[in-house]
Parts: sequence; C-alpha cells; structure tokens
Amino acid sequence: MTTLEAERWGEEGPPVVLVHGSLSSAAAAFGEQKVLADRYRLIAPYRRGYSPSPGTDRIDPDRDAQDVVELLGSGAHLVGTSMGGVVAMRAAALAPEKVWSLTVIEPPAMPNAAGRPEADKLIEGLRTHWERNGDTDLETFVEGFLRTLSVSMELPSPLPPPFAEAVRNLKTERPWETGVPLEELAAAPFPKLVVTGGGTPGFEDVGDVLAEKLPAKRVLFDGSPHAVQRIGERFNAELLEFLSSAGDHAK
Repeated sequence: MTTLEAERWGEEGPPVVLVHGSLSSAAAAFGEQKVLADRYRLIAPYRRGYSPSPGTDRIDPDRDAQDVVELLGSGAHLVGTSMGGVVAMRAAALAPEKVWSLTVIEPPAMPNAAGRPEADKLIEGLRTHWERNGDTDLETFVEGFLRTLSVSMELPSPLPPPFAEAVRNLKTERPWETGVPLEELAAAPFPKLVVTGGGTPGFEDVGDVLAEKLPAKRVLFDGSPHAVQRIGERFNAELLEFLSSAGDHAK
C-alpha cells in the first residue's frame, strides 16, 4: 500500500476522486473544478512519480489503478482525464462496487478503438514517435508528442521542474498499448460519461467506441483543449448534471 499525496477541496457532500493525466498533476489539472467544492468533497491525488507523491522509475497504469481504488473508500464518483481516464477505468473495473459514476476525458484507450481509421493513425504515430525520439531530450520529446496529438501548446524553455518531471514520466508510458476492460465496465451498473474536445481525431474514435460499448453518455465540447475540464464552467455544468443524475447509485 502506497499513500499518495492529494489535493482535498471541500468538507461536505459526496466524494469525487479526480485522476490527472500525464503532463499535468492534480492541482494544475483540476484547478477549474475547485469551485465544485461547495457541493462535493473533491480528492485529486498526485499519481506515483508526480511530486509530492512517491517517485517511480516507470508509470504503470495498473498500479495506479490500485492506488485509486484505495482512495475510493466505501464509494465515490470517479473522474479521469487523459491517461488518468485509463487509470480511472481500470480502477472502476477492479472495484465496480465502489464507483458511483465514471467520467473520462479523452482517455488514450487506443487498443479499444483499433481498426478505426483515425485511431489507427494515432496508434502508429505514437509508436513511431517513441521509437524515433524515446532517447531525445525532454523538450524535443514532448514537442513531438504534442504534434502527434495535434495539440498546440506554447512550451517554456527550459521546462519548469514539475513539467520536466511529467515528461520524464511520459517517456516511460506506452499509450498505444493502454487498453481498458470494456466487458467488465459494460457489466458494471454505474453510469458512464465520455467527454472529448474535438482536437485529436484518434481520441474521437476512442470516445465513439467507449460510448457504444460501455454504453456511455457522449459529450463533445468542440474546439476545446485535450484536457477538456480546463474550459471550466461549461464542463462543470455538464459534470454537475451527470453527478446529480447518478445520485441514486451513491446510496
């Protein structure tokens, strides 16, 4: 058992566990959701490898999923963005009885969408990027990674220490291999929500497959960043409605 450090916002209401992705840790990833602390108890852990949680030589989504299960306690709503969405789905499959609802934001569950044109392009692009640039410096690696996702982001140089730490972690991932157990999740009774932002066609294919197979409510905030939760008010309104509709599952 590893104790993760976590941001905790709010003292009353149902708990919501928020799982960050690869290039942004807890406070940065979910800063726009702090306003929800007047209605929910928000728990945003720093995954292993992201300070101030314990370090790691390699990101392991299954180990991260086990960490998240511990944070669910006797039950909670679960939200995950990017690789945190993969972690959240794997955690939900491990302990469906502890999950009141599941929201995922552009998770790179690439194997689940294999065979769809844009997903296949992204799978090949990611694999090729790692093969060609896995040993390059952090700035070169992350610039190429973002281009592969069709994400436009102004990067500071040199990279700030927290971001450099995140890129080092990213280099140990294999996002083209991070599938999720759809059958187990489809059998689970809790409601599911899949959110995308329209910027990376491969992630749209993933979102379509998840919505169909889980099944899940599918919401597109077209023109949004990969981390859609950062648009703030519009995303929060959708999330609040979804969490409220899942209330019976929290009893």
